Amino acid sequence: MLRRSFQATRVLLLCLLLSGCGGGGGKSGGASLTDQYRNAMQIADPTGRVTQLLSVAGKQEDAGDLMGAEQSLDSAAAAAKGIKDANGRAAALNRVAPAMARMGRPAEAKNLLKDVRKASEEIAEPASKVTALTRMAYTYGKYLESQDTAEIYLKDCEEIASTVSRPEGKVDAMLEVAYAYYGLGQAEKMQGLIGQSLEAARALEDTRKRTDSIANAAAYLSKMKKADEAKAAFQEAQTEAEKIEDPLSQAHAFVHLGEKLNESSLKGEAQKILAQAEEAADKVKDQSMRGPLMEKIYATRQRI
Repeated sequence: MLRRSFQATRVLLLCLLLSGCGGGGGKSGGASLTDQYRNAMQIADPTGRVTQLLSVAGKQEDAGDLMGAEQSLDSAAAAAKGIKDANGRAAALNRVAPAMARMGRPAEAKNLLKDVRKASEEIAEPASKVTALTRMAYTYGKYLESQDTAEIYLKDCEEIASTVSRPEGKVDAMLEVAYAYYGLGQAEKMQGLIGQSLEAARALEDTRKRTDSIANAAAYLSKMKKADEAKAAFQEAQTEAEKIEDPLSQAHAFVHLGEKLNESSLKGEAQKILAQAEEAADKVKDQSMRGPLMEKIYATRQRI
């Protein structure tokens, strides 16, 4: 009798110590995961609610509370579906779907991707439609082992990208599709689109837009582990920036290039480019323009 009583006491103490017993009550950063879930559900903005619920779901999964994680994902999916703006809804659904797939819930993930497809039909701007559909395609190929489906949608994205009215926007859309091909291991298709993107960027008449687009392509090349090609493209963008005659436009071009170099972990090169941005900014005579520009350069330096 005493032995049974002692064992029962030990079990009770263990459960009291392990606050994770019983549905996601584990502590994380001071608040229990149950409290974090409840707090997330109180967020009025559905996009913010999705973000917080996905964070809680990840913590619950790490803590071994799979039921709690599934509840958080279901709530995140419901919040995403409730976003009125089609762009925002597609973006949120594209965040929840891969999380569902990773949790071993492929059917639910596919249903969410169908909702992404429906949302994309409400998006008028081709570039935004490409963003929604490339992310959807990536989830199909990466997390749902549906390479054929992914390739069909990415082919559609290539066609949609070609309809983007702004030439520089068309370049960016093509780069997004190329990056999705890269993520799915489709090197040949990726390389072909990168080549087309660079060719289109170089064909832009406006020097500033040409500089920015080549810098964007260079950053994507860096993300795709094409270091030599990225270096060459960054150098090409710098050469183009140096051709810009207007100091204000040139300074902004250098800042953009510096940001892309920083994104590519080329911090030393980024600092050098920002020094050129400062030199150009010093030539801007209008103080109302020069002041904000110098603040932007300073803020960019602080992020490096």
